[in-house]
This record gives sequence, C-alpha cells and structure tokens, in this order.
Amino acid sequence: MTPAYLKKIDCAMCPITLIAMTHAALAESDWSVDRINNDGAYAPGNLMVMCVKANRAKGAKDFRAVVELASVSAQGAVLGLSKREWARLACVMAGAANMTGARPLLPLLTRLPEDSRAPLYFVFQQMLLSSARLARERNRVMKVLCRLHPSSERTALFRCAVERLAVNIRDAAYPYDALSDEGVQRAMTSWFTTVPAASVPGLLQLCSEYGAGRCEPAPPAAWTLEASGRF
Repeated sequence: MTPAYLKKIDCAMCPITLIAMTHAALAESDWSVDRINNDGAYAPGNLMVMCVKANRAKGAKDFRAVVELASVSAQGAVLGLSKREWARLACVMAGAANMTGARPLLPLLTRLPEDSRAPLYFVFQQMLLSSARLARERNRVMKVLCRLHPSSERTALFRCAVERLAVNIRDAAYPYDALSDEGVQRAMTSWFTTVPAASVPGLLQLCSEYGAGRCEPAPPAAWTLEASGRF
C-alpha cells in the first residue's frame, strides 16, 4: 500500500453514513481505511475509506452478518448504524465476500469504493443509474438491452421500471436511494435473472462503457482468504 494508492481510494463522503469525512479531528467523522473483507489481506481491491463510526460498527463482521443487521425488524440504530446504513455496508462488502452459491440480489444503495469488486447485478444497476438521468442516453441503453432479452413482456416491464427510476432520481436526496424502489427492483431482477447466457457478453460490454472493469469469477488469490489475510 502506497500513499498514491490511498489517495486513489480516498473520498470526501463516507459511503456508509453519507457524512462529510474529517481528518485528524479525533471524531467519529474522521476518515479511516479498512479491509472490505475482514478475511482478506490489506491488498489492492480489498481496501476502502469510511468514517470511524462506520468502521467501528463493521468491526470483524462478515457479509452475512451485515446483511442480517440490514434486515432486522427493529427501528432506529442497531449496533451504531441505521438499517439503511447497514444495507449500504452490505452493498460495499458483497463483491469481496467469499461465498458459495448464489449471492442475494440487493439494491445498490451507495457508491462502491474505488478499485473494489462488485457483483454483476450491482454493475448493471450502476449503469442504469448513470444512464437514466438523460432521456437520450436512457433510450440508447434501453435499445441495446431490449435486444439482449427474448421476452417482450419482461422487457416492457423493465423499460417502465427504468422510466420510473429516472423520476425517482430527480426526487432523491441521494441518487442511489432511487434504486431502493421495490417496483423498480422487481422489474430489474426479473429481467436480469432471465437474460440468456448468450447475452451476458453484450451486457458486460455495455456496462464497460460506464466504467465496469474486467470480469473475474472469484476473489483474487493474493487476498489469501483461507488464511484470514495472512501470507
């Protein structure tokens, strides 16, 4: 880890609490650097900047524990963070989690850390969020996506969801809140989970136009997950 790399992943606002981060103020708003996956190494792609408050709440918890805290029925703060803040942390940790089987399809509720990993469904949502603001860009993306799916019914519902997303973005205090709409998510997941395997390369190509990197099937070996980050 070099100062240049830390500068690369630094950000002004905590992606978990959405507060403006301070530096060396000895406050919960101070910035801090932590591993995304606590069982991984202090290695590129497994580090993020968040405020001290979020870092303390995260502690040694794994992805499944954070998802559970985001879904509890209790109102108000739970172990220092609100349910929405735990849900944002779950989004950040999803791509680095070392899991077997299918990952849950979660709404993308916050900006993902620079240089971090993300499930394809998050990349898909980020692309839609970035393109939905302008009608011309939104229509261009939808034309491509409509060609990738054989079901005209699912595609029509998906198109309506993206139009609804565009309206939500205008009203949202934080753009990613627009993706929490249950109606939008139902149509998106229905389209995404039934897209043919042969269409996935086309989807990846479209996502790459909006900043997606290469596709990798598993966390990097350099993270040494089986050894809790120890080389």
